[in-house]
Amino acid sequence: MLDNAYNAALRQPAGSKQIECLINSEGGEAIVEIADQGCGIEESLRDRIFERGVTSSDSGDHGIGLWLVRSYVEQAGGNIVVDDNIPFGTIFTLYIPLTRDEHHG
Repeated sequence: MLDNAYNAALRQPAGSKQIECLINSEGGEAIVEIADQGCGIEESLRDRIFERGVTSSDSGDHGIGLWLVRSYVEQAGGNIVVDDNIPFGTIFTLYIPLTRDEHHG
């Protein structure tokens, strides 16, 4: 996810190239927020970004990372929220339970 944020920031001609990663715990969850001020996610890809093989990159070695992240987070009983980072970019927020239950690894 950090690699995606870095690449998105490089593609944005205006604004900051800054990437933020915040880690916190609240209400029994670890909360990981990764925000960039890059090019954002194309509307045509927004509903599909967590599918295996979906990428906005022109090179062939992409399309697995977000799928894997979502798989691991959901396996732990968590979820991921994707928001726009105004005025540019994307924010990914991962909510991961700090304790395991019988239904999740």
